[in-house]
Amino acid sequence: MWNKLWFRLSLAFLIVAWISVAAVAMIVNQTTGVGFQQYVRQRDRINASAVQITQLEAYYAEQGDWSGAETILVADRGSGSGRGRGRGGDSQAGAQWVVFDNDGVIQAAETPDLVGTTVDAEARSAAAPLTVSGQAVGWLLWLTPSAQMFGDAETAFLNEVNHWIWLAALIASALAVVSGVGLAWLLARPLRTVTTGVRQFSRGRLDSPVPVQGTVEVRELASAFNQMASDLAAADAQRQRMAADVAHELRTPVSVLRGHLEAMMDGVYPMDSAHVAVAYDQSLHLTRLVEDLRLLTMAEHGRLSLHRTAIAPGDLAEAAVARFALLAQDGAVDLRHEIAPDLPALNVDSARIQQVIDNLLSNAVRHTEAGGSMTLSARREGDSVVFSVRNTGVLPPDQAAHVFDRFWRADSARQADSGGSGLGLAIARQLVRLHGGDLWVETTASETTFSFRVPV
Repeated sequence: MWNKLWFRLSLAFLIVAWISVAAVAMIVNQTTGVGFQQYVRQRDRINASAVQITQLEAYYAEQGDWSGAETILVADRGSGSGRGRGRGGDSQAGAQWVVFDNDGVIQAAETPDLVGTTVDAEARSAAAPLTVSGQAVGWLLWLTPSAQMFGDAETAFLNEVNHWIWLAALIASALAVVSGVGLAWLLARPLRTVTTGVRQFSRGRLDSPVPVQGTVEVRELASAFNQMASDLAAADAQRQRMAADVAHELRTPVSVLRGHLEAMMDGVYPMDSAHVAVAYDQSLHLTRLVEDLRLLTMAEHGRLSLHRTAIAPGDLAEAAVARFALLAQDGAVDLRHEIAPDLPALNVDSARIQQVIDNLLSNAVRHTEAGGSMTLSARREGDSVVFSVRNTGVLPPDQAAHVFDRFWRADSARQADSGGSGLGLAIARQLVRLHGGDLWVETTASETTFSFRVPV
């Protein structure tokens, strides 16, 4: 239970409530005590006997000092007048009247030992002034020890205040526990939902998204989990499709190869060079297919090493046009090249870039009808050089969306041995991405253009 989120949140709420209430209680208690102390002293000043003050002022006017003035202070206590009567007389041991001068030094007191001592500044604020001829000649103060300042009524008042403070603390603690448990449950509920989704995910249920609810952080967590589940589901589906596609692509050449070998072994076909050549061609097709799969896998995972060298884009384009000139001529296709001047050199793996260009030109020759045209161009765009292969031929948009998929062919009825492995464009795109660029296709009503960008 200690590791439960709701328990820790509830405990946190309770601790915060305790700390807050304790701090408030200490502040209120302190301020109440100090404020009430000031009030009592001010009251003592107000309650000072007017007769006593008059007698002391007359005494000073006659004597010129305060020596012997304690007789007036003692007589006042004995008569039950003034401060003694107001606070219960001698009920507070140690409390007495004193007279001090303008410097705070006690000049007369009921207890002679206090004469000559100094009254603190806080106590002076409760003293009553003694004036002669308009000048302050002394101050009358009911001096009370700090522990005995309050009488029974004042002490009862402070005790009542403390009682309600601690009662409020208990109520606040109870509310903190209830609200803490409730809020913790509300906060933890979306996390429990995500946990349930994770458990289903671990059992292979990749198609069970969790509800996106709760706080912003929990919603972000749920969204991230759903995105991860969606990506993994897509990757798993792609893996299954690839396994099925590989099995399908291997089935035809393996079947042809096996059929020819069995026929020659059974004597149905003579074991001559013509029939052996068919088997040999199928083995070459299998080799190319396996090599293409290996190359695509390494490129997708970034494990294909590149041997970069500086080379001019024009040299790459002209060499490619020279390689395909005869093939285009045989197909009655007009092959051209357009190279922009002053193109910067590229730091690329020239063999891999040639492989990309050759793949695009090979597809263009295959899908361009006799009398059509093909153009290989290279131009500068920002910090990149863009190569484009444009040919006269229509590629429907629905087919253009799948040309980079593995094992996809525009003619679904075409056999693997005549239509290639279906991996060429997927490999070409990965090779370009390894160089930090990208490969894309654009179509119009009469032309198709494959372009790829390579950073300078």
